[in-house]
Amino acid sequence: MISIIGAGKVGSAAAFNILRYRISDVVLVDIAENLAHGEALDMMQAAPAIEFDGTIKGTSNFSEIKDSELVIVTAGHARQHGMSRIDLTAKNAAIIRSITKEIVKYAPKCKIMMVTNPVDVMTLVAYKESKFERNRVFGMGNILDTLRFRSYIARELNVSREDVRALVIGEHGDSMVPLINYASVSGIPITNLLSKQQIEKVVNLTRTSGAEVIRLKGSTVYAPAATIAIMADAVLRGRNRLMSVSTFLQGEYGLSDVSIGVPVILGRNGVEKIIELKLDSETKEKLQQSASLIKEALKQAG
Repeated sequence: MISIIGAGKVGSAAAFNILRYRISDVVLVDIAENLAHGEALDMMQAAPAIEFDGTIKGTSNFSEIKDSELVIVTAGHARQHGMSRIDLTAKNAAIIRSITKEIVKYAPKCKIMMVTNPVDVMTLVAYKESKFERNRVFGMGNILDTLRFRSYIARELNVSREDVRALVIGEHGDSMVPLINYASVSGIPITNLLSKQQIEKVVNLTRTSGAEVIRLKGSTVYAPAATIAIMADAVLRGRNRLMSVSTFLQGEYGLSDVSIGVPVILGRNGVEKIIELKLDSETKEKLQQSASLIKEALKQAG
């Protein structure tokens, strides 16, 4: 079973994706009980159309998450136009500490997937508060960034997004590090297909596209919800997908005491393995800078 804490736009859309792909039954928890009930009822009524025979339940009672294999946290203050993800730190840290206590109480054997922004900071807050093994607490961040990176590469080349492979590491924020040397189209490095100016354009769009969606419509919904479903599928079905998630580092990439996006094998136990890539000196420096920004934000979280 999967529990989702937060029945707002992203949490509810993620729940529906999880049901639609028949990944798991879902419990949707929100302090606004009517909202959680209403979203669950709406999804239940759609179940025949998506041929889902499982259960979706809306509640405000944390005890309903008992026996969850995975708890996904989307609750918290949303990023507004003109705000960075880091601006949310102090407000959301208190919320995440409170939610994590409830998770530990009622689902002590679960994995925690953090979505609330700033996701790298909140992942560390949940890890420290829960005292879970580090493989059991991870954040969404860079998978969403990677989807955006792939989309803009495909658009620039006018090719199918399915043929594009790429990876983004670092903070889920302005200091993210799209790995240009690891991006390809059907095995062909993008450095052979795009000019330096085109690559810079794609990287900039990747970094700023989340803020642009917020400027235009107030929030990002479909892309993060799809990302959550991809990650939930990897964990619940033991798919062992190689993807970049925010995870607590203990010396990997020369970094310690910080949760940051790096490539991992994501499977039934959560982070099954951290993959250490060979990075050139410029990329290493960018990753270090990204980690420094996260550590500064951690001070705001106490």
